[in-house]
Amino acid sequence: MRIKNILLLAIAVFSTQSQAQDEVLKYGTNKDLCEENLSIYIEFYKQKNYEDAYKPWSYLFNSAPKRTKNIYLHGPKIIKGLIKNISDEARKTTLVDSLKMVYDQRNVYYPGKEAYVTGMKGADMYKYMKTTTEGLQASHKVLRSSFEMAGNESTASVLNYYFMATTKLVQAKVLKVEDLIGLFSDLSGVISYKEAKLTQDIYNAEQIEDISPKEQKQLKKNQKELKTLGDVKNNLEKTLAPHATCEKLIELYTKNFEQNKQDAAWMRRAAKLLNKKECTESDIFFSISEALYNIEPSSSAAANMGIRSLKRKDYEKAEGFYTYALDNELDKINKAQYAYRLAQTYGAMNKNKSAKSYALKAASFRSGWGEPYMLIGDLYAKTSRQCGELKTEFLKRVGYWAAIDKYEYAKRLDRQLLTKANERIEKYKEQMPSKTDIFTEGLIDEPTYKIDCWYSETVKIRVP
Repeated sequence: MRIKNILLLAIAVFSTQSQAQDEVLKYGTNKDLCEENLSIYIEFYKQKNYEDAYKPWSYLFNSAPKRTKNIYLHGPKIIKGLIKNISDEARKTTLVDSLKMVYDQRNVYYPGKEAYVTGMKGADMYKYMKTTTEGLQASHKVLRSSFEMAGNESTASVLNYYFMATTKLVQAKVLKVEDLIGLFSDLSGVISYKEAKLTQDIYNAEQIEDISPKEQKQLKKNQKELKTLGDVKNNLEKTLAPHATCEKLIELYTKNFEQNKQDAAWMRRAAKLLNKKECTESDIFFSISEALYNIEPSSSAAANMGIRSLKRKDYEKAEGFYTYALDNELDKINKAQYAYRLAQTYGAMNKNKSAKSYALKAASFRSGWGEPYMLIGDLYAKTSRQCGELKTEFLKRVGYWAAIDKYEYAKRLDRQLLTKANERIEKYKEQMPSKTDIFTEGLIDEPTYKIDCWYSETVKIRVP
């Protein structure tokens, strides 16, 4: 009993001490003074009077760091407002140090968004410290940390500043062009993923009839982020263009392959960039894909092997690799891509039913994506004359109606396909049944027609 009582007493003392410590973190040693400073800083902050807001805000930051999360939401704006109007470099350096502390302390007392907060810290470090090599290196380190934590969830801002910091360090000869190329591969992969995800989220939000204010706010945020991502992508492409031609990439990766063929991270970056730049018919892409798959048979590695096999017209192997990639992937955006590649493979094999099936499966994984329907349209156009073989000219041409229906749907679904879909529509309009053929079939006043081929579709009758 005595031991039990001692334990209970120890727990009670610890609990009391913990509560007291929390009280100090929330209110400091003088609660009235804490509340007074809170009221003063908030009032000045609302007036955008950052000079007078700084001192009471600083009191809370140092003496009552858990009083409110607003200390960390408002703090950067207050400090940056002061920096903007200061010419004294020593004072500016002190304020930049304080700004960094705000982000660090937020992660301590209000955790949960460490990657995001670290990214904001790195972006501000770049803005205010980029004039020196040491400042660039420091900001680069923080931005890299944020990127490694966030991965596909990295913000466009972090991707942009991370790339700019790396570019400047290459120019300062601290890093090599190869480092910039490797980073470009990593960042472009994340940008492609985020663009697909944001496009899907925007499409889904636009389908909501009674959208809530919260959903509307998120929609606008996603639209803005998508636009910023596009700007970042253009900046990356423009900066790297002289260094990332197929010829230069093939030369670079061929030279470094032997010493890196056991380095999965290096090979992932190389394969990703060669794929992005459409250098997939090169021997080095085949070598990297095979070596990567042998040491790390992941979904993405299998997909690279699928690309390699498809290029070599080894369709059965491509089918196997893409099936493996699809079956072993959990992320729906990636699953959509692998299902689409499998549909392309079946299309090349003239297994049209399977091709259509996997195209629809790809569309089911990623809403608002029109490419699978473009592929189905291509399948219909390709097989139109086969469906009407040994029959009338009318029956040989109705498949083009089906194709055009799919292209029309694809461009309604996915605005990025507007030009591509219109080009296909114009191309196949010339192949549609003629007005005479439609009249001969007694369909001149009918709105639709049902096609029975390897597929069954009720299509719009389009009179030339």
